[in-house]
Amino acid sequence: MKVRIAAILLTLSLGTSLAFAQGGTRRPVSLTQLAENNAAVEAGERRFKQLCSGCHGARGEGGQGEGQGPNLVTSWEVRRVSDASLAELIRKGIPGTAMPPFALPNEQITELAAFVRSLNAPAISVPVPGDPAAGEAIFVGKGGCLNCHMLNGQGGYLGPDLSNVGATRRLDELRNAILKPSSRASDGYTPVELAAPDGGRMRGIVRRYSNWSMQILDENGRLHLLHGPEMKKAVIQSKPWMPNDYEQRLTREDINDLLALLSRQAVRAQDKSEASMRPASPKPVR
Repeated sequence: MKVRIAAILLTLSLGTSLAFAQGGTRRPVSLTQLAENNAAVEAGERRFKQLCSGCHGARGEGGQGEGQGPNLVTSWEVRRVSDASLAELIRKGIPGTAMPPFALPNEQITELAAFVRSLNAPAISVPVPGDPAAGEAIFVGKGGCLNCHMLNGQGGYLGPDLSNVGATRRLDELRNAILKPSSRASDGYTPVELAAPDGGRMRGIVRRYSNWSMQILDENGRLHLLHGPEMKKAVIQSKPWMPNDYEQRLTREDINDLLALLSRQAVRAQDKSEASMRPASPKPVR
């Protein structure tokens, strides 16, 4: 069953437009009502695996089976449509495509919509087991996260600022970032070791790089500007500074507590630009 993306966009856009027309003014769509119903999400997951996974994958990742259904996890269209419109789309299907209607009781339609919403919603919009206070202790203590990441103005410089991560990342993205970090560094965070004035080595990240110059931000927040032969002081590392052994170092409870902390971080409007992830006011050093 192959679902045509254009038909999905048209259906969702129409539903959103009708909502605006009825209200008279454009209001933000709430993403939390369905996703916060944990019982509905769990029931919806079971029903989704029975009815929808053949096309959309067991976790909504898309592209499975004959249907090649779209990815529901990363879909902006799913994220922006209202809860009511999402449930109605499941109920009625999409005429002219292989997306069928589902003649189910209202409660079961709501459960399916709740599960789809939970897959797509920002982490702050879904229930997360764990204790944020305990997660903060792990973040600062045995997790060592504060050594590399900023959180609300405090922390290190070697990784992205996490002060808004609950509003900009899904829960599964946060979990994978901890347990299955990428083997490649993100843009602006290429790891490097730099010769220190005392003859030792210190960690840093490459901010700018060319054949003739390099800008490095070290772990203490100082900016080093290297030119020509000076660039030999820096040694690019093959792996990011992010540890890849948290699954062994932390218990399942620790992971849940850490996710409970990170999922609640939302202090500013979403900004996908790389500049928003950079530490502020580094100190130049020559």
